[in-house]
Amino acid sequence: MAFNEVKVKAIDCIKNGHVRHIERDIGKNMFAVGDFTPEEMILIIGACRGDWYNSRKHHFLEVDVHILKPRGKYDGLYIKFFFIEPDILFISVHESDYKG
Repeated sequence: MAFNEVKVKAIDCIKNGHVRHIERDIGKNMFAVGDFTPEEMILIIGACRGDWYNSRKHHFLEVDVHILKPRGKYDGLYIKFFFIEPDILFISVHESDYKG
C-alpha cells in the first residue's frame, strides 16, 4: 500500500471510530491514554509527508506495520500502527529520541 493510501485509510478509520490500541507499556501510547484526541491524530497524520514514513512486516503477523515520524510541531513523535479490517491498531504513539 502506498503512503497516500495508508494516510487516507488511517484518517478514515479514526473518523469512523475504528480505532484499537495494542496493550503495552502505558507510556508507549499517548493516544490511548488521552494525550492526543482523535481530531489531533487526524491532523498529525494528515500533515505527514511520504519522506516521514516507512513500513515493515510485523514480526509475527502477516501485516504491514506503518511508521510515521512527523516533523515540525510534532518533531520527535513516533507513531506505529497496522490495519486489520475494519480497524486501525495503534502499537505506539510516543516521544522518541528521533529529531528530524
